[in-house]
Amino acid sequence: MNRIVVASLSLLASAAQAQVSAGVEVSVPGVQVQVNGPPPPARVETSPPSPSPGHVWIPGHWRWRGRAYAWVPGHWARPPGPGYAWVPARWVNEGGRWVFFEGHWRPPAAAPTVVYEPPPPPGEAVVAQAPPRPIAEARPAPPFPGAVWIGGYWNWTGARYVWVAGTWSAPRPGWAWVPGHWKPAPGGWRWIPGHWRRG
Repeated sequence: MNRIVVASLSLLASAAQAQVSAGVEVSVPGVQVQVNGPPPPARVETSPPSPSPGHVWIPGHWRWRGRAYAWVPGHWARPPGPGYAWVPARWVNEGGRWVFFEGHWRPPAAAPTVVYEPPPPPGEAVVAQAPPRPIAEARPAPPFPGAVWIGGYWNWTGARYVWVAGTWSAPRPGWAWVPGHWKPAPGGWRWIPGHWRRG
């Protein structure tokens, strides 16, 4: 009986692979991995350099192979289209049994209509202390086609600099985003706010 089940699963997987290669999404209901014992802690991986800016890192994970957990190392992969985000594989404890959920690409959500508006400028104050070097942010995958990246920046709170992380915005048709920056000024540094410029 076990050989029949394994053979059936193998045939289902082969059929799914063949249809996926043809560009058709396939789900096989009822095929789920459940294990009594929890998986080991995730391994700490060091990712090699990305092959291109369009690649996304797929983290490694534990899989159940036969009678034991086996580590599947992470790798770089290209999303199937713009705006797709990777949902990592995971194990979930459901009533004492550990259930495996396969990693997958999540399609982009509908494009939001909210356009980023910068906070009001702090005024013409000059800060004596130079800002730190900008942080090289790792941009997440665009949430939808045409999204505009609003880069992070150092904000002066009145006592110290605090990094404000970048974010994606809906596009503003006919406008382009001009990033904010700190500019040397007599007596220190002046903040030039980011803004939308027509054109």
